[in-house]
Amino acid sequence: MYKAHILAVDDEPLICQVISEYLERIGYFCQPVIDATNALLELKRHPYDLIIIDIIMPGRDGIWLLNQVKTHFPEIAIIMLTAIHETQIAIDCLKMGAYDYLIKPIDFDKLALSIERALKKRHLELKVKEYQAHLEEMVTERTAQLKEAHEQLKQSQIEIIHRLAMAAEFKDIGTGAHIKRMSEYSAAIAKRFGMPPHRVELILYASPMHDIGKIGIPDYILLKEGKLTPEEWEIMKQHTTIGASILSGSKFELLRLAEVIALTHHERYDGKGYPRGLKGEDIPIEGRIVALADAFDALTSKRPYKPALPIEKTIDIIKEERGRQFDPHIVDVFLDMIEEILSIKEKYKDEYFT
Repeated sequence: MYKAHILAVDDEPLICQVISEYLERIGYFCQPVIDATNALLELKRHPYDLIIIDIIMPGRDGIWLLNQVKTHFPEIAIIMLTAIHETQIAIDCLKMGAYDYLIKPIDFDKLALSIERALKKRHLELKVKEYQAHLEEMVTERTAQLKEAHEQLKQSQIEIIHRLAMAAEFKDIGTGAHIKRMSEYSAAIAKRFGMPPHRVELILYASPMHDIGKIGIPDYILLKEGKLTPEEWEIMKQHTTIGASILSGSKFELLRLAEVIALTHHERYDGKGYPRGLKGEDIPIEGRIVALADAFDALTSKRPYKPALPIEKTIDIIKEERGRQFDPHIVDVFLDMIEEILSIKEKYKDEYFT
Protein backbone atom coordinates (compact mmCIF):
# COMPACT_ATOMS: atom_id res chain seq x y z
CA MET A 1 0.00 0.00 0.00
CA TYR A 2 1.31 3.44 -0.90
CA LYS A 3 2.52 5.61 2.01
CA ALA A 4 2.07 9.34 1.43
CA HIS A 5 5.30 11.32 1.64
CA ILE A 6 5.17 14.36 3.94
CA LEU A 7 7.77 17.04 4.52
CA ALA A 8 7.64 18.70 8.00
CA VAL A 9 9.33 22.12 8.21
CA ASP A 10 9.84 23.79 11.62
CA ASP A 11 12.84 25.70 12.96
CA GLU A 12 12.46 23.94 16.34
CA PRO A 13 14.14 20.51 15.86
CA LEU A 14 12.23 18.91 18.73
CA ILE A 15 8.80 19.88 17.32
CA CYS A 16 9.91 18.79 13.87
CA GLN A 17 11.03 15.41 15.24
CA VAL A 18 7.82 14.87 17.24
CA ILE A 19 5.68 15.60 14.17
CA SER A 20 7.76 13.24 12.07
CA GLU A 21 7.62 10.37 14.60
CA TYR A 22 3.85 10.79 15.04
CA LEU A 23 3.18 10.73 11.30
CA GLU A 24 5.41 7.68 10.87
CA ARG A 25 3.37 5.87 13.54
CA ILE A 26 0.05 6.52 11.78
CA GLY A 27 1.24 5.28 8.42
CA TYR A 28 3.01 8.14 6.61
CA PHE A 29 6.58 8.62 5.50
CA CYS A 30 7.79 11.91 7.00
CA GLN A 31 11.02 13.83 6.48
CA PRO A 32 11.84 16.59 9.02
CA VAL A 33 13.61 19.81 7.87
CA ILE A 34 14.43 22.80 10.08
CA ASP A 35 14.52 25.72 7.60
CA ALA A 36 12.81 26.94 4.42
CA THR A 37 15.88 26.88 2.19
CA ASN A 38 16.66 23.21 2.88
CA ALA A 39 12.98 22.37 2.56
CA LEU A 40 12.97 23.76 -0.96
CA LEU A 41 16.11 21.80 -1.82
CA GLU A 42 14.49 18.63 -0.45
CA LEU A 43 11.41 19.18 -2.62
CA LYS A 44 13.65 19.46 -5.67
CA ARG A 45 15.39 16.18 -4.80
CA HIS A 46 12.39 14.01 -3.88
CA PRO A 47 8.64 13.97 -4.62
CA TYR A 48 6.26 14.80 -1.77
CA ASP A 49 2.50 14.67 -1.43
CA LEU A 50 2.13 17.17 1.40
CA ILE A 51 4.21 19.72 3.29
CA ILE A 52 3.66 21.09 6.81
CA ILE A 53 5.16 24.57 7.20
CA ASP A 54 5.75 26.59 10.34
CA ILE A 55 5.11 30.24 9.55
CA ILE A 56 7.55 31.94 11.94
CA MET A 57 11.10 30.83 11.16
CA PRO A 58 14.36 32.79 11.10
CA GLY A 59 15.59 33.88 7.69
CA ARG A 60 13.15 32.87 5.02
CA ASP A 61 9.84 32.32 6.76
CA GLY A 62 6.92 30.02 6.11
CA ILE A 63 5.04 32.54 3.95
CA TRP A 64 8.03 32.69 1.58
CA LEU A 65 8.17 28.90 1.46
CA LEU A 66 4.41 28.67 0.87
CA ASN A 67 4.76 30.96 -2.14
CA GLN A 68 7.71 28.94 -3.50
CA VAL A 69 5.86 25.64 -3.13
CA LYS A 70 2.74 26.94 -4.90
CA THR A 71 4.89 28.39 -7.70
CA HIS A 72 7.19 25.44 -8.33
CA PHE A 73 5.30 22.46 -6.88
CA PRO A 74 1.60 23.35 -7.27
CA GLU A 75 0.38 19.77 -6.83
CA ILE A 76 1.73 19.45 -3.27
CA ALA A 77 -0.85 19.92 -0.49
CA ILE A 78 0.12 22.49 2.17
CA ILE A 79 -0.76 22.82 5.85
CA MET A 80 0.48 25.86 7.79
CA LEU A 81 1.44 25.90 11.50
CA THR A 82 1.89 28.89 13.80
CA ALA A 83 2.13 29.74 17.48
CA ILE A 84 0.42 33.10 16.90
CA HIS A 85 -3.24 33.21 16.01
CA GLU A 86 -3.83 36.06 13.59
CA THR A 87 -6.94 35.82 11.47
CA GLN A 88 -5.55 37.92 8.61
CA ILE A 89 -2.45 35.74 8.32
CA ALA A 90 -4.64 32.65 8.21
CA ILE A 91 -6.81 34.20 5.48
CA ASP A 92 -3.72 35.21 3.49
CA CYS A 93 -2.27 31.69 3.70
CA LEU A 94 -5.51 30.11 2.51
CA LYS A 95 -5.74 32.61 -0.35
CA MET A 96 -2.20 31.72 -1.38
CA GLY A 97 -3.18 28.05 -1.65
CA ALA A 98 -2.70 26.44 1.74
CA TYR A 99 -5.25 23.74 2.53
CA ASP A 100 -5.38 24.40 6.29
CA TYR A 101 -4.00 26.61 9.05
CA LEU A 102 -3.37 25.06 12.49
CA ILE A 103 -2.45 26.73 15.79
CA LYS A 104 0.29 25.48 18.14
CA PRO A 105 0.45 23.69 20.47
CA ILE A 106 -0.31 20.96 17.98
CA ASP A 107 -3.47 18.94 18.43
CA PHE A 108 -2.30 15.75 16.72
CA ASP A 109 -5.82 14.44 16.16
CA LYS A 110 -6.67 17.65 14.28
CA LEU A 111 -3.37 17.44 12.41
CA ALA A 112 -4.07 13.84 11.35
CA LEU A 113 -7.59 14.76 10.21
CA SER A 114 -6.34 17.80 8.32
CA ILE A 115 -3.64 15.73 6.58
CA GLU A 116 -6.17 13.03 5.65
CA ARG A 117 -8.54 15.59 4.12
CA ALA A 118 -5.77 17.51 2.37
CA LEU A 119 -4.45 14.32 0.79
CA LYS A 120 -7.95 13.27 -0.31
CA LYS A 121 -8.47 16.70 -1.89
CA ARG A 122 -5.08 16.45 -3.59
CA HIS A 123 -5.92 12.96 -4.86
CA LEU A 124 -9.20 14.18 -6.33
CA GLU A 125 -7.51 17.19 -7.95
CA LEU A 126 -4.87 14.95 -9.52
CA LYS A 127 -7.56 12.59 -10.80
CA VAL A 128 -9.46 15.51 -12.32
CA LYS A 129 -6.28 16.79 -14.00
CA GLU A 130 -5.50 13.30 -15.25
CA TYR A 131 -9.03 12.95 -16.60
CA GLN A 132 -8.85 16.39 -18.22
CA ALA A 133 -5.52 15.53 -19.82
CA HIS A 134 -6.99 12.25 -21.07
CA LEU A 135 -10.00 14.08 -22.50
CA GLU A 136 -7.75 16.66 -24.17
CA GLU A 137 -5.66 13.86 -25.64
CA MET A 138 -8.78 12.11 -26.91
CA VAL A 139 -10.15 15.36 -28.37
CA THR A 140 -6.81 16.13 -30.03
CA GLU A 141 -6.60 12.62 -31.46
CA ARG A 142 -10.22 12.65 -32.62
CA THR A 143 -9.83 16.13 -34.10
CA ALA A 144 -6.76 14.96 -36.02
CA GLN A 145 -8.68 11.91 -37.28
CA LEU A 146 -11.64 14.04 -38.36
CA LYS A 147 -9.31 16.55 -40.00
CA GLU A 148 -7.54 13.77 -41.88
CA ALA A 149 -10.85 12.20 -42.91
CA HIS A 150 -12.16 15.59 -44.04
CA GLU A 151 -8.99 16.24 -46.03
CA GLN A 152 -9.16 12.79 -47.64
CA LEU A 153 -12.81 13.39 -48.54
CA LYS A 154 -11.97 16.82 -49.90
CA GLN A 155 -9.09 15.46 -51.99
CA SER A 156 -11.24 12.60 -53.32
CA GLN A 157 -13.95 15.10 -54.31
CA ILE A 158 -11.36 17.30 -56.02
CA GLU A 159 -9.95 14.30 -57.88
CA ILE A 160 -13.43 13.29 -59.04
CA ILE A 161 -14.05 16.85 -60.20
CA HIS A 162 -10.81 16.89 -62.17
CA ARG A 163 -11.51 13.52 -63.73
CA LEU A 164 -15.00 14.63 -64.77
CA ALA A 165 -13.56 17.84 -66.19
CA MET A 166 -10.91 15.88 -68.05
CA ALA A 167 -13.58 13.56 -69.42
CA ALA A 168 -15.38 16.59 -70.84
CA GLU A 169 -12.17 18.03 -72.30
CA PHE A 170 -10.58 14.77 -73.46
CA LYS A 171 -12.01 14.50 -76.95
CA ASP A 172 -11.60 18.19 -77.62
CA ILE A 173 -8.13 18.72 -76.14
CA GLY A 174 -6.73 15.36 -75.12
CA THR A 175 -4.84 16.13 -71.88
CA GLY A 176 -5.51 17.64 -68.45
CA ALA A 177 -3.04 20.47 -69.08
CA HIS A 178 -5.64 23.02 -70.15
CA ILE A 179 -7.91 22.61 -67.12
CA LYS A 180 -4.95 22.64 -64.75
CA ARG A 181 -3.47 25.79 -66.24
CA MET A 182 -6.71 27.73 -66.57
CA SER A 183 -7.75 26.83 -63.01
CA GLU A 184 -4.37 27.99 -61.69
CA TYR A 185 -4.63 31.19 -63.76
CA SER A 186 -8.15 31.77 -62.41
CA ALA A 187 -7.11 31.30 -58.78
CA ALA A 188 -4.03 33.52 -59.21
CA ILE A 189 -6.12 36.31 -60.77
CA ALA A 190 -8.76 36.00 -58.02
CA LYS A 191 -6.06 36.22 -55.34
CA ARG A 192 -4.46 39.27 -56.97
CA PHE A 193 -7.93 40.77 -57.37
CA GLY A 194 -8.25 40.69 -53.57
CA MET A 195 -10.66 37.83 -53.04
CA PRO A 196 -10.49 36.06 -49.65
CA PRO A 197 -8.48 32.79 -49.50
CA HIS A 198 -11.60 30.63 -49.15
CA ARG A 199 -13.08 32.08 -52.35
CA VAL A 200 -9.77 31.74 -54.20
CA GLU A 201 -9.65 28.06 -53.28
CA LEU A 202 -13.23 27.55 -54.46
CA ILE A 203 -12.38 29.12 -57.83
CA LEU A 204 -9.31 26.90 -58.12
CA TYR A 205 -11.41 23.76 -57.73
CA ALA A 206 -14.63 24.89 -59.44
CA SER A 207 -13.14 26.40 -62.60
CA PRO A 208 -11.99 23.05 -64.10
CA MET A 209 -15.66 22.20 -64.60
CA HIS A 210 -16.30 25.23 -66.83
CA ASP A 211 -16.70 23.07 -69.96
CA ILE A 212 -18.25 19.99 -68.40
CA GLY A 213 -21.32 20.56 -70.58
CA LYS A 214 -19.28 19.48 -73.62
CA ILE A 215 -20.16 15.95 -72.55
CA GLY A 216 -23.58 16.66 -74.09
CA ILE A 217 -22.26 17.99 -77.41
CA PRO A 218 -22.21 15.52 -80.34
CA ASP A 219 -18.73 14.40 -81.44
CA TYR A 220 -19.26 15.49 -85.03
CA ILE A 221 -19.53 19.07 -83.79
CA LEU A 222 -17.03 18.89 -80.95
CA LEU A 223 -14.31 17.31 -83.11
CA LYS A 224 -14.98 19.16 -86.33
CA GLU A 225 -11.77 20.72 -87.66
CA GLY A 226 -13.40 23.22 -89.99
CA LYS A 227 -15.64 26.14 -89.21
CA LEU A 228 -18.97 25.28 -87.60
CA THR A 229 -22.17 26.08 -89.47
CA PRO A 230 -24.57 28.51 -87.77
CA GLU A 231 -26.74 25.58 -86.72
CA GLU A 232 -23.73 23.67 -85.32
CA TRP A 233 -22.54 26.78 -83.48
CA GLU A 234 -25.91 27.12 -81.78
CA ILE A 235 -25.61 23.52 -80.58
CA MET A 236 -22.01 24.11 -79.41
CA LYS A 237 -23.09 27.12 -77.36
CA GLN A 238 -25.47 24.85 -75.45
CA HIS A 239 -22.52 23.37 -73.53
CA THR A 240 -22.84 26.29 -71.08
CA THR A 241 -26.45 25.52 -70.18
CA ILE A 242 -25.86 21.75 -70.30
CA GLY A 243 -22.95 22.16 -67.85
CA ALA A 244 -25.00 24.35 -65.54
CA SER A 245 -27.83 21.80 -65.65
CA ILE A 246 -25.45 18.96 -64.76
CA LEU A 247 -24.12 20.93 -61.78
CA SER A 248 -27.41 22.49 -60.63
CA GLY A 249 -29.24 21.73 -57.41
CA SER A 250 -26.19 20.95 -55.28
CA LYS A 251 -26.05 21.92 -51.62
CA PHE A 252 -22.26 22.19 -51.80
CA GLU A 253 -20.74 25.64 -52.27
CA LEU A 254 -18.07 24.31 -54.63
CA LEU A 255 -20.56 22.81 -57.06
CA ARG A 256 -22.84 25.85 -56.84
CA LEU A 257 -19.92 28.03 -57.90
CA ALA A 258 -18.99 25.54 -60.64
CA GLU A 259 -22.55 25.87 -61.95
CA VAL A 260 -22.20 29.66 -62.11
CA ILE A 261 -18.86 29.42 -63.91
CA ALA A 262 -20.11 26.83 -66.40
CA LEU A 263 -23.07 29.05 -67.25
CA THR A 264 -21.27 32.41 -67.47
CA HIS A 265 -17.70 31.88 -68.70
CA HIS A 266 -18.72 32.69 -72.31
CA GLU A 267 -20.59 35.88 -71.44
CA ARG A 268 -18.91 39.06 -72.70
CA TYR A 269 -18.40 42.30 -70.84
CA ASP A 270 -20.11 44.20 -73.68
CA GLY A 271 -23.21 41.99 -73.47
CA LYS A 272 -22.61 40.14 -76.77
CA GLY A 273 -21.76 36.78 -75.21
CA TYR A 274 -23.87 33.70 -74.50
CA PRO A 275 -26.05 32.05 -73.30
CA ARG A 276 -27.92 34.98 -71.69
CA GLY A 277 -26.19 38.05 -73.07
CA LEU A 278 -25.28 39.37 -69.64
CA LYS A 279 -23.35 42.64 -69.56
CA GLY A 280 -20.68 44.18 -67.34
CA GLU A 281 -20.96 43.45 -63.65
CA ASP A 282 -24.20 41.55 -64.18
CA ILE A 283 -21.82 38.71 -65.07
CA PRO A 284 -20.61 37.08 -61.83
CA ILE A 285 -17.00 37.99 -61.08
CA GLU A 286 -15.95 34.32 -61.18
CA GLY A 287 -17.35 33.97 -64.70
CA ARG A 288 -15.47 37.09 -65.81
CA ILE A 289 -12.20 35.78 -64.34
CA VAL A 290 -12.53 32.33 -65.90
CA ALA A 291 -13.47 33.88 -69.27
CA LEU A 292 -10.07 35.59 -69.45
CA ALA A 293 -8.09 32.66 -68.02
CA ASP A 294 -9.76 30.21 -70.42
CA ALA A 295 -9.25 32.47 -73.43
CA PHE A 296 -5.57 33.12 -72.64
CA ASP A 297 -4.83 29.40 -72.39
CA ALA A 298 -6.83 28.58 -75.52
CA LEU A 299 -5.01 31.25 -77.55
CA THR A 300 -1.53 30.25 -76.37
CA SER A 301 -2.04 26.48 -76.68
CA LYS A 302 -1.52 24.30 -79.72
CA ARG A 303 -4.52 22.31 -80.95
CA PRO A 304 -4.85 19.77 -83.79
CA TYR A 305 -6.76 22.41 -85.74
CA LYS A 306 -4.58 25.48 -84.91
CA PRO A 307 -1.09 26.56 -83.83
CA ALA A 308 -0.39 28.32 -80.54
CA LEU A 309 -0.29 32.10 -80.76
CA PRO A 310 2.83 33.88 -79.46
CA ILE A 311 2.47 35.45 -76.02
CA GLU A 312 2.93 38.96 -77.41
CA LYS A 313 0.16 38.50 -79.96
CA THR A 314 -2.14 37.02 -77.31
CA ILE A 315 -1.54 39.97 -75.01
CA ASP A 316 -2.33 42.35 -77.88
CA ILE A 317 -5.65 40.55 -78.46
CA ILE A 318 -6.52 40.72 -74.74
CA LYS A 319 -5.73 44.45 -74.70
CA GLU A 320 -7.93 44.96 -77.77
CA GLU A 321 -10.79 43.08 -76.06
CA ARG A 322 -10.46 45.07 -72.81
CA GLY A 323 -13.95 46.40 -72.09
CA ARG A 324 -15.43 44.35 -74.93
CA GLN A 325 -14.99 40.63 -74.34
CA PHE A 326 -13.20 41.02 -71.02
CA ASP A 327 -13.73 42.99 -67.82
CA PRO A 328 -11.25 45.91 -68.04
CA HIS A 329 -10.35 45.70 -64.35
CA ILE A 330 -9.56 41.99 -64.63
CA VAL A 331 -7.49 42.65 -67.76
CA ASP A 332 -5.47 45.25 -65.85
CA VAL A 333 -4.85 42.82 -63.00
CA PHE A 334 -3.95 40.07 -65.46
CA LEU A 335 -1.44 42.22 -67.34
CA ASP A 336 0.10 43.43 -64.10
CA MET A 337 0.80 39.81 -63.08
CA ILE A 338 1.76 38.44 -66.48
CA GLU A 339 5.08 37.06 -65.19
CA GLU A 340 3.21 34.94 -62.64
CA ILE A 341 0.82 33.77 -65.36
CA LEU A 342 3.72 32.75 -67.62
CA SER A 343 5.34 30.91 -64.72
CA ILE A 344 2.15 28.85 -64.29
CA LYS A 345 2.07 28.19 -68.03
CA GLU A 346 5.64 26.92 -67.96
CA LYS A 347 5.04 24.77 -64.88
CA TYR A 348 2.00 23.02 -66.37
CA LYS A 349 2.90 22.75 -70.03
CA ASP A 350 1.37 19.93 -72.07
CA GLU A 351 4.37 17.64 -71.61
CA TYR A 352 3.72 17.69 -67.85
CA PHE A 353 0.59 15.57 -68.39
CA THR A 354 1.88 13.14 -71.01
